Amino acid sequence: MNTERTMNSGPTTRSMLRWYPARWRARYGDELAAMIEDDLEGNPPTIRYRLSIARSGLHEQLRDSGLVGNSLPASEQVRAGALTVLCAFALFVIPGVAFAKISEHWDQSIHRGPRHLPAISFNLLASLAGACALAVALAAVALLPIFVHFLGTGGWPAIRRRVRWAVIATAATGAVVGGLAFWASHLTNHQRNVGFGWYQIVFVIAAILFAVTVATWSAAAVATTRRLDIGLVQLKVVGVLAILVAVCMPVMTAAAAVWWGSMMTIAPWFLAGTPLGSSASPLATNLLVVLIVMMIASGAGVMGLFRVIRSWRLFQSTGAGSS
Repeated sequence: MNTERTMNSGPTTRSMLRWYPARWRARYGDELAAMIEDDLEGNPPTIRYRLSIARSGLHEQLRDSGLVGNSLPASEQVRAGALTVLCAFALFVIPGVAFAKISEHWDQSIHRGPRHLPAISFNLLASLAGACALAVALAAVALLPIFVHFLGTGGWPAIRRRVRWAVIATAATGAVVGGLAFWASHLTNHQRNVGFGWYQIVFVIAAILFAVTVATWSAAAVATTRRLDIGLVQLKVVGVLAILVAVCMPVMTAAAAVWWGSMMTIAPWFLAGTPLGSSASPLATNLLVVLIVMMIASGAGVMGLFRVIRSWRLFQSTGAGSS
């Protein structure tokens, strides 16, 4: 392929080409660059033109990753669906940790009324969270021999940069969280939870770093898994575990909503952070944000679930599933 036209294109054209996946650019980049320059005729692109290029590029990114269309082999589509579930669960972990912090010692705030409903919903959420974590760990164990072979055959340079950033983010998060825990041990409960001072600012920084750590490790896992030569047995294991995680996330979201609703009735003071038995508004902005992010992650997980199931049926219909 002649890449001279693409290399000699202007910076505007090259920036728009970056919306497309590398494999697509290697095959069609010259033609698209020529079309863009012919369309623009030396004029700057309009916002509408940029958006149309970006929309087409993102669609090709989804096709290249196996999330839409049937251009890739069914096995690659199963892998893409499983990776979508992994990324959705990684996003779910962030509000999940926030929910665990918000609901800490909730049972001590109830001095009257039944606590069965919040207890059942809370325990269900915790149990399913543990099951999802175990499923992700089992998927990692299933892929471990392939990963070791990948490293042994020179695959490390392809993922080194992403892993390095993940390690740096982890170290930074550990340092900040460790310092925050030491600081918290010298503060009262009122100083930790009321107002917005330096402790709260550092807490927000720690939360952001935690989110960055989850995101960087997820990116490293996706980049690695896409390069592994996964066999049929491992593909089945990963697909089944992805389905399990994808089903659990909406149930956990519903359990969190039920817990919130029951606590509104039984112990609204806990949600508002006011003294035991006091009258308080049951609305909690932090819990609302947590539930919204959980719903977004659950929706992404369900998309991955449907992709795995549909692609697996296609995979079996081709006869590969029986080999």
